[in-house]
Amino acid sequence: MIPLEKPVQVEEADEKPAPPTPLFIGDKAPAISVDHWIKGDAIEGFEYGQVYVMEFWATWCGPCVSSMPHLSSVQEEYGDKVKIIGVSSEKSPEVVTTFLAKTNKRDDKLNNDRMRYTVAVDPDRSTSRVFMEASSQRGIPTAFIVNQKGQVAWIGHPMYIDEPLKEIVEGTWDLAAAAKAFRIEAEQELALEAMNDIWLEAKKNQDWDMWIAAIDAFTAEYGENDSMAKTKFDALLTGKKDKKAAYAWARRMAKRMWDNSQALNALAWGIVDETPDELRDLDFALRIAKRASDLTDNKDAMILDTLARCYWDMGKKYKAIAWQEKAVANVEDDEMDASIIATLNEYKATLANVDE
Repeated sequence: MIPLEKPVQVEEADEKPAPPTPLFIGDKAPAISVDHWIKGDAIEGFEYGQVYVMEFWATWCGPCVSSMPHLSSVQEEYGDKVKIIGVSSEKSPEVVTTFLAKTNKRDDKLNNDRMRYTVAVDPDRSTSRVFMEASSQRGIPTAFIVNQKGQVAWIGHPMYIDEPLKEIVEGTWDLAAAAKAFRIEAEQELALEAMNDIWLEAKKNQDWDMWIAAIDAFTAEYGENDSMAKTKFDALLTGKKDKKAAYAWARRMAKRMWDNSQALNALAWGIVDETPDELRDLDFALRIAKRASDLTDNKDAMILDTLARCYWDMGKKYKAIAWQEKAVANVEDDEMDASIIATLNEYKATLANVDE
C-alpha cells in the first residue's frame, strides 16, 4: 500500500468536518455518499442479502492499478453475488474518465477494460472519510467487504481478498473472530503511535532503559514480534552499547525465528552491514546466516550474499568468494544480479591486490 494523497485543503471560512464515527469490523457499514458514478449503475445503499466490496483507489497509485485485473476477475467469478465498487477521491470525475480511456503500459489494455466493475468518484471524500478515515486505514488500495447483513466483514488489500470473500459469500466467515482480531490490531496501532513519542524522548535524553522498558511493556501486552524484538536488540547494542546483553537477546530472537530464513538473514545482514565493528559478533552472524542458507538449500542469492559477507569480514577470503560465486549462480533479479556480481568482483580484486 502507499500513503493516501493529502486531503483537499478546506477554505479558512469553512469549519472542519467532525471526525467520523469509528468503524470496526462487525459494525454496520456506513452509508454511501457518492455523486459521480462513472461506470456501472449507481448504488444508493447496501441491500440485504447482497455482498459488496468497497475498494478505495486512485489513478496515481501504482499498486491500485496493479490490483485492477484481479478485482475484475473476482467480479466475473462471482457475478451478481458480489458487487465491486472502486471509489476514487480524485478532485474531478474527468480525472478518472481520462484515466479509463488510456492504455496501460503494463499489458497494452485500456484501463476501462482492466476495471470491469463499478467505478465511482468521491471528490469531497464523504464516503472515503466514513470508511477509510473512520477505520484508521492510511494507505491505498484498501478494500472493505460488506456482508449480506450490511456489516463490514473484512478490511485489507484487494490482492488478499479471495479467501475471506469466498467464506463471506458462502456464509462460513467467522465474523466475531475477525472483529476481535481487528480491534486488537487497532489498539496495537494506537499503542505504536504512543511508542513513537517514547522513542523520541528516549533518543533525546539517551535514556535507553526507559525505551527498553517500554518495549518490554508493549511485548507483554501484545505479544512478541520480530520487529519489536529487533528494536530492543538495536537499543541494547547501538543505544546502550551493551554488547553482552544485546547478543544474549539476539540468541533468544534467533531461537524463535530459527525456521524463518528471511528473518535470520535480515538479522545477520544488519550485524555485518549496519553495525560498528566494535559491536559486531561475526561468529553469531555467521551461525544464523548458515542456518538461513541451509533452510533455502543454499539457493537464495540474497542469503548467500550475506553468508559470503560474514566469511569476508572474518578474514576467510577464499571461502567468501566461493559463496559469493554461488550467490551469482542463483540470482534471479536483474537489479540484485548487478549488485551481487559487483560484490564478487570487488572481493576478487581486493584479494588479487593482497596476493601481489
